[in-house]
Amino acid sequence: MAHKQIEVKIEEDFNILVDEGMEDVIENFFHWDIETCNCCIDYKGSIWIEFCDYEDWKKFLQLTLRNNLEVNGKRQIHETLWDFLQEKVKVNLVFDEEVMENPNDEENLMGTGVLVICVGMTFPKEYLNDFKALFFEAFPQK
Repeated sequence: MAHKQIEVKIEEDFNILVDEGMEDVIENFFHWDIETCNCCIDYKGSIWIEFCDYEDWKKFLQLTLRNNLEVNGKRQIHETLWDFLQEKVKVNLVFDEEVMENPNDEENLMGTGVLVICVGMTFPKEYLNDFKALFFEAFPQK
């Protein structure tokens, strides 16, 4: 099912299309130098965000953990994005070999030997507002 998409300007010469309702989140990921490559506001009843590279996912988790420690220290003061990720998010790793056009056969691709790992996270659509509140607390808009 196609969703209405909004064009989001990331940089002067770089725009992306994002499902309406997700544009503020995805734009903010890029402003924090965390790249996403896909998202969907209703993927089988869930919100889906895919990180282009494992390092982007790792950076997201590290900054989320840092925020949790700043907010809660050793005591649980209130729910943070870290708690949300632990309790409500499912994570999938997608890995494959990077491919390129085969210079000897324009009809086919060939592997490069470079491993590509993408990370997708999903959570129930009804938690979108909770996610946004916690996300913007941990990652203030720049």
